[in-house]
Amino acid sequence: MNKTILIASITLCALLLPFPAALSQGEDITKLIDAGNEAYKQKNYDSAQQNFNNALTQLQSLNKDTRLGACLNGLGLTYEAEGKKDLALDTYKKALAAKEASVGAADIALVPIINNLAQLERSMGKVADEELHYKRALAIREATQGVNGSDIAASLNNLAGIYREQANFALAEPLLTRALTIIEKSAGADNPAVAVALNNLAVIFRGEKKLKDAESLYARALAIRVKSFGEQSQETAASLNNLARVCREEERFEDAEPYLVRAVAIIEKAEPDSKDLVVALDNLALCYKEEEKYPEAVAAYQRAISLGKKVYGENSYALAPALTNLALIYNLQGKDEEAEPLMKQTVDLAEKTLGENDPNLATAIGNLEELYRQHGKFEEAEAMLKRTLAIRMNSLGKDAPEVATNENDLALVYREQGKLADAEPSFKAAVAVSEKNANTHPGDLANCLNNLAKLYRDQDRFAEAEPLYKRSLELREKTFGGNDSSVAASLRNYAILLRKMKRDSEADTLDERAEKIENSLEK
Repeated sequence: MNKTILIASITLCALLLPFPAALSQGEDITKLIDAGNEAYKQKNYDSAQQNFNNALTQLQSLNKDTRLGACLNGLGLTYEAEGKKDLALDTYKKALAAKEASVGAADIALVPIINNLAQLERSMGKVADEELHYKRALAIREATQGVNGSDIAASLNNLAGIYREQANFALAEPLLTRALTIIEKSAGADNPAVAVALNNLAVIFRGEKKLKDAESLYARALAIRVKSFGEQSQETAASLNNLARVCREEERFEDAEPYLVRAVAIIEKAEPDSKDLVVALDNLALCYKEEEKYPEAVAAYQRAISLGKKVYGENSYALAPALTNLALIYNLQGKDEEAEPLMKQTVDLAEKTLGENDPNLATAIGNLEELYRQHGKFEEAEAMLKRTLAIRMNSLGKDAPEVATNENDLALVYREQGKLADAEPSFKAAVAVSEKNANTHPGDLANCLNNLAKLYRDQDRFAEAEPLYKRSLELREKTFGGNDSSVAASLRNYAILLRKMKRDSEADTLDERAEKIENSLEK
């Protein structure tokens, strides 16, 4: 189950403003607005627009009527529900201006409209405007309710949501910490709302790699939910999944497993034919895989696939992750006759549902290609690598890191077939693309340099091979540290070259360094 609790956002649709009693004309206006609100709730948007517009016609003759902002706000909600975002944005702005004219620029009555406007701006990608509006809503609430007012937490959550989506965790954390404190004080330490706040803050801690802190918050949230909703509740299952996720991120799969087993049991009992159960089974299977409990992983994936076909449909791409992972487990067990048809099925699903130029199709083909390469079917692998290279260049761009990896793999297949004239330009292309991504993927560049150096070494082109080995070694030492297995491999490869160049003394020195690293890693 993938129910990580995301940052809470205030529900705005029902927060329309109350309307004061008025004279006969005013009563008609109020009834029209009420009718518009009711039609909106019933998703009868044509009727809602008609009532709101009829109310607006009458409101035009009244000066600074407090209901004008509420009427426009309701109309904005209606336009937004219909997907008319530009029209909704303009209407919300008019609603805000009308409400400001009637109550002033700092009245609490402005907040629902401001929040509606900000929420729409988020969906339109207008993040800077959204941030300004959420900050304004927070400032109004603080000025009118005090810094610890009961509604302050909602504004803090809204603002933190922007920073979380931007991965700006340093700005989000203090806002959510403050929101948690307010909710604990106002609702009590065991209130379910506290569990939501704990989960919100835990998401930020995970983003900051403060996994122990996140785990502690998730554990508190679990205890609250068990007490509030019971051991077998969906809320409890969500908290169990959150705890398992932290354990998996720390590669503590043996700790994650019992949480996931409990979560699967809860969901299976409550919703035996649900998407949530498919996700939960998939998470459990992945955990079993990492623990090398392959029979258990196979059984869980098979259940996930069987249920997924029922829930999503036989030809849904949603089945692809479980099919792929099950195939990879069969491959690890040496059961490639069972792995191959699953990989082919995944390729077929990707082609039919995603199109011929989707990166996920390239990944699916790549898994099948690797299987063929393992079995020495290099011609088939070559054709697949050429196809995936074209897909990745078209979909990701010619300078994407995935393109470098693809070029490198294609060159390796050429080399396996003895097509050295074809291998060299592919290795060079891999190095060229990796150079452009060296700051973010230095390890990939080191690998490509090493592979090109080996090609030159095998062709006795020693002067061309040596600088490549040197640079590959330097990159690996800088990236992974001097005691990494990849550094030992670079030392061994460079030593082989030096011996071919009759520089045995230098080769001995490199081999001795490599041996020390290898021995330290075995301890």
